[in-house]
Amino acid sequence: MGGFEMDMFLCMEHDWHEFRIQAAEETIVRFSGHEEASSCPERKTRSSKRIERLCKPIIEIRTRPLQRLLVRLKSGHLFEVRPEKSNFQIDKTTEPISLSGCFDERKDFFTEKTKRILSLIIGYTVLHLYGTSWLQPGWGSSNIKLFQTTACKTPLRPFVEAQLRKTDDPGDYEGEWTQEFDSGHSCPEMVALAVVLMEIYFVKPFRQLAKMHNIPLIDTRSGRITLMDVDQVFWGDEEGEEGWRTQIPEDSPLLEAIDNCLDGEIWEDNEGDRLDVEELRTRIYEKVVRPLELHLRHGFSQIQLDGVDQYAKSLDFGKWGQVITTKETDQSLPLSAGQTTSRVPSPAVLLAQGQFDINAMFSRSFQQVWHLQAQAPSSLFHLGYALSDDNLSEMSQFFDDHVNDRDKSVAEAETEKYRTWRSEYEDVYKTFVGDYIDQKPTQPVKIAILDTCIDRDHPFLELYEDNMKGKKNFHNASQKNVPDTNGHGTFAANLILDYARDAHLYIIKIADKKNATPDAAIVANAIYHAVDKWAVDIISMSFGWPSPDMVGHDALEDAIDHAYSKKVLMFATASNSGARLGRAYPASNPHVICVHSTDTNGEASGFSPTAEPNSINLATVGESVESAWPTLLSQDSRCLQSRSGTSYATPIMVGIAAFLLQYASLHLPQKQTLALKRREKMEALLRRCAIRGPNYKPRDDYFYVHLSLHKHNLFGGELIG
Repeated sequence: MGGFEMDMFLCMEHDWHEFRIQAAEETIVRFSGHEEASSCPERKTRSSKRIERLCKPIIEIRTRPLQRLLVRLKSGHLFEVRPEKSNFQIDKTTEPISLSGCFDERKDFFTEKTKRILSLIIGYTVLHLYGTSWLQPGWGSSNIKLFQTTACKTPLRPFVEAQLRKTDDPGDYEGEWTQEFDSGHSCPEMVALAVVLMEIYFVKPFRQLAKMHNIPLIDTRSGRITLMDVDQVFWGDEEGEEGWRTQIPEDSPLLEAIDNCLDGEIWEDNEGDRLDVEELRTRIYEKVVRPLELHLRHGFSQIQLDGVDQYAKSLDFGKWGQVITTKETDQSLPLSAGQTTSRVPSPAVLLAQGQFDINAMFSRSFQQVWHLQAQAPSSLFHLGYALSDDNLSEMSQFFDDHVNDRDKSVAEAETEKYRTWRSEYEDVYKTFVGDYIDQKPTQPVKIAILDTCIDRDHPFLELYEDNMKGKKNFHNASQKNVPDTNGHGTFAANLILDYARDAHLYIIKIADKKNATPDAAIVANAIYHAVDKWAVDIISMSFGWPSPDMVGHDALEDAIDHAYSKKVLMFATASNSGARLGRAYPASNPHVICVHSTDTNGEASGFSPTAEPNSINLATVGESVESAWPTLLSQDSRCLQSRSGTSYATPIMVGIAAFLLQYASLHLPQKQTLALKRREKMEALLRRCAIRGPNYKPRDDYFYVHLSLHKHNLFGGELIG
């Protein structure tokens, strides 16, 4: 392996500082005592001073904000060169996030894109670090870390933890592994890679995958996962129980990569001996990394392989892979390191980022930036999940919306346009339902809203007191009172009643003030209750997960299937991530009607996802929408707010659907009315409501639902009540 260059972070008790290291070929990194003489012939200037103890440069560089130290590594020793400008401002008040911690606590961080990028970058890391002390046999997802920046972003920039030794002697290092090593595979690093790839794909720690199949794991002194356990969990047991392998598509390049990692013969020569390091790296690329490249390209062909690392660093892992803007990056300023103890600890953590040119044949694929973290044995640094509550709430916005922050006069003008839009709908409602419902009483449409509850004391909602027929607190079952301490639920519920003023509303609280993502099981139970106890016609869900890969997904899928089988219409918000993400879940479920957002002219909102091909993309107004806001939270004397988001297009669409059901029960035969309770029929009718004349073409591929008495509108032509 030729020379390379790395970025790294050195830390003493959470006081992190960036270093850049230039290195020649090395396989063992060590920090020697004072008694050893330097073999470096280049100490001609003061800038190339031998580093005897890492504590000293850490203490010196902490007095230089926004600077890092350039260090040269030669013959296993470090030499101080000069300070230079720092380029990665991490938040020193939070600890790095482990990938294993994300599997346990932050499944909502993962999207299909970030999973494939992570898999490839980790594959590249194994390729480049194999055979060095940076990659050790027992590595795993708990050793993979991500840092939060001072701008409260978490770049998709993984670091791999390794334990530095103070000796060259490999005997101490290898002893335990030799005793615990499984027969049949000579490269435990590749078995570890297979485990990590499985964990990323299923977004579950390996021990949970084993537990779900009732497979006990072998206890090892190091905690390393054995090949026997991996084979049983992945392939299944001898009694015919299928393993997790059957859950990965057979034509997936990822499956090929995992299979090859676990195939011991690939990593041996004809004599059954382990290949030399150079040949192993070639095999790693051919058998593992190349399939992972294909895995990424098959799903996201626009991502260039020779720039995937730089692209990944531009994504905020804590925001489901959204792009970190330049403005956000510029806000990265160093935080105070705070007080330190008087005792000088040993170097806690070494983080490095390097470029390796292994083989000219594959150099383009290899020239990525890798990160690794090395922790001294006596370190006091605690590696755990360390996002603060405030930062966590920002990263996990379940109800994704925002207050209009335009100039006040502009915002008022946009809100006035919305009021006009709503009044046109009210004319339709009065003409086709309001003038008839007293003359011909019918069964009211029953709607359940799953949200943060409602402020029943709000003066606008007091007018609808008779419409509210039930409430249930699934967020905290022991608390019968269901106040809205967030505001989102009050806003959305008022919209439903504005557009379906004769409907009966059933309110279920699934989340609270902090806007944190609830357990999917809570949502599933809420759906069962709405369907089986209240027999509702429609369920409104102004929320979503970035992808269906979360705890409780199967239970929620079952609940949605149950509601669909009972002919209950379900509406859910598309998401507010613009073109950066696709439809959120459950809006992406085929039994749920997905609602996109537009302005009052039908132009797609910038935050609304791109229309999906071969799909009916329904949309309605979701910008500058005015509705009730809880009295205790409001600073406006009228207790109203103007807000935007697909979260608010959804209850408006729910209200329109309720109007259509009410219209059908008043004017159409019962059979046709019941047919509209099927998703396919309601979706088709809403699509018809969007069509304006025989030559209509959907703008932005959105079918924009807007009802008025204009002659081009379905309810403005010859259709009469």
